Amino acid sequence: MFVKVFFGGVVGVFFSSFSSCWCEGPSQRGISPDGLRNYTLESLSPPTKEELEYVKTWGVPWVSDWDRPGVRGIRADRHRSFQRQIILIRHGQYQNESSNDDRVRTLTLLGEVQARRTGEYLWKAFVQSGNKMVRAKDCAADYLASDASSSGGVAGAALGENHMGGFLIATEPKFIHVSDMTRAQQTAKLILEAFPSHVRRRLATDAALRERFPCDPEPVFRNKYASYKDMRAVEGVFEKYFHRPTADESSVEIIVGHANVIRYLVCRALQLPPEAWLRISLSHCSITSIIISGNGHVRLSCLGSAGHLPVDQITTRNVS
Repeated sequence: MFVKVFFGGVVGVFFSSFSSCWCEGPSQRGISPDGLRNYTLESLSPPTKEELEYVKTWGVPWVSDWDRPGVRGIRADRHRSFQRQIILIRHGQYQNESSNDDRVRTLTLLGEVQARRTGEYLWKAFVQSGNKMVRAKDCAADYLASDASSSGGVAGAALGENHMGGFLIATEPKFIHVSDMTRAQQTAKLILEAFPSHVRRRLATDAALRERFPCDPEPVFRNKYASYKDMRAVEGVFEKYFHRPTADESSVEIIVGHANVIRYLVCRALQLPPEAWLRISLSHCSITSIIISGNGHVRLSCLGSAGHLPVDQITTRNVS
């Protein structure tokens, strides 16, 4: 009897261990292929009481495959020198905000001025980017032809010329996307008045970019909550436009849209809590720039920049 019990116990332990080893696969990290699970966050232990009270770091690691390059068929190991720059522009000030008819929610005279000034500034920035690239190539050639060991000569001047300024990474936008709402359409067309005709023809309307309440903010705002339809739509916008470069090149894309969506996209791109979107304020025709490197790193190079507008033309509120 004792032998049977002992033998049965040994066999049970063996098969229990075998089953455990067989069923438990390697720990997973990153984003699941369907985008619904973040294994990296699930593996984290909850913060201690001391950490919650005293430690002011978030303690959440960066998810390197946030755009799921494998599922998209994008190389995940592309060099960081290849970049995508996304320029997000809020529309100009508009009127009849309280109306439900989008056709009458048109730009004010000030909103039109804001849009034109933004276009002039942006095109000058693209021209400056082109000048910078040409000068950098010339300086590099001068540097290689000179005595690199000499000080104060051509080599030093060449290196100095590479710091010409500018914030755009290409000489012109590759794509220009705009919401289908009236105020955004007007803003985009006024901005593009300063651009060459071949660039203006790149303007494309995307109804998914229209204004929405992207997700429930924290703290709660006037007991207003996001609908499932809007949450799904704005997340689709993020999936569509935010990813690492798909080719060995650097490019700039412009999106003319709305404050709520832009603020949400910024939080998502930086892997910050998206419910913090309402804590950010964006002026009319302000410029937000996000750069995504070939290795998936993301940086915010400017947020809601409105310095290109005179101080008396910087506004945030629309006209009822």
